[in-house]
Amino acid sequence: MLRNKVTRNCIRLGLFLLVLAGCATPIPTPEPVTIKFPHYERDAAYYTTLAEQFKARYPNITVELVQVNWRNPGQVTENDVFMVEQLALPQLVQQGTILDLSPLIEQDNTFDKNVYYPGALETFQYEGKTWGIPSNINMLLMYYNKDLFDQYVVPYPTVGWTWDDFLERAEDITDPNNGVFGYAIQHDNEIAIMEPILFIYQHGGQLFDNWQNPTTITLNDPLNIEAMQWYANLIHAYGVAPSRKQGPDSVQYYPYGGVIQNKYAMWIGMLSDQGGVTWPTRWQMRWGVAPLPRDREAFTLATVNGFVISKNTQHPEACWKWIMFLNEQMPTLNMPARRSLAESGEFTKLVGAEVAEAARAAVGDAVLISPTLLGFEQAMEILGTAFTAIRDGQTSAEAALNAAQEQLGY
Repeated sequence: MLRNKVTRNCIRLGLFLLVLAGCATPIPTPEPVTIKFPHYERDAAYYTTLAEQFKARYPNITVELVQVNWRNPGQVTENDVFMVEQLALPQLVQQGTILDLSPLIEQDNTFDKNVYYPGALETFQYEGKTWGIPSNINMLLMYYNKDLFDQYVVPYPTVGWTWDDFLERAEDITDPNNGVFGYAIQHDNEIAIMEPILFIYQHGGQLFDNWQNPTTITLNDPLNIEAMQWYANLIHAYGVAPSRKQGPDSVQYYPYGGVIQNKYAMWIGMLSDQGGVTWPTRWQMRWGVAPLPRDREAFTLATVNGFVISKNTQHPEACWKWIMFLNEQMPTLNMPARRSLAESGEFTKLVGAEVAEAARAAVGDAVLISPTLLGFEQAMEILGTAFTAIRDGQTSAEAALNAAQEQLGY
């Protein structure tokens, strides 16, 4: 009798559970969505693999990859998610092109702003809102030709080296009879305005009162003048860097031709330049890289690339999932903005021990260029003219910077 009673109770319990199961509301299957993401042609294989991995994690979301030419990226804003440099942020916000990510960040309890290098996330904050998520950091470093260093039996640059070390190496390699220079000073290219600024701040000088929120600029500070006179002396006194007329290539292609022809031992470039991947021609020499030399201070400039979402997207949540997934991955070329990725063995394996060491050392001395500096276009144009006059030996650093400051009117 006891066994029959137990059996009847089990049957009643089973029927009760079946009734409850029938009354339960089924979990709806997420609607399939497709989002568009543009990428450079050189990264096609990388993003194809990631899109497949993302699809496996989120079966209802398809990432449609749109391949663009890096020399002509086109209207990437026609897509749902895209990568931008932080300097483009103010214009995109003012045009109403991108979405404010602050609500998505607040809804995501897994988001941790502390995983990024200091200042990286802040470069994508504008007018009190967050518009992008940092992916990678690109910084200015010192590249060098190992073949020339070995030929002239000169020690390689190292982490912590100084202006004196730099000048000594440049002098030991400079060989006028063979058209070889220890250093390729920048003329009329995208780094020409930044290179002198680097030396000014390394010497302890200052142009802007505050890098992140500048309100004024001072060009003729005594330390600025000293740094720029030393800079000019690289050409006109020490002779370790070519003037416009001395280089083995035209100004249009300077310093690319001289580097490729093994005529320049050292040159400043971006981390993304490694191996000449962003140059017209890949580097054929054995090359190395180090942080920039220091004087009174260690200093370099850096930019940050990050992901933003189009304001016209129909699927912001899917876009956010894609961004967060990409943020977990190792970028293809630059230094990860996430500290854990940058300090990992995977990053070392990707770029090599020497590049990884230089990038990790330099990032601690890097100032992330604030988009608000774009409000100083006129001042930077005046400063650029002064730098050109100093490089060309048309006038002294003191005279050029005093005239520039007077032209600014403050």
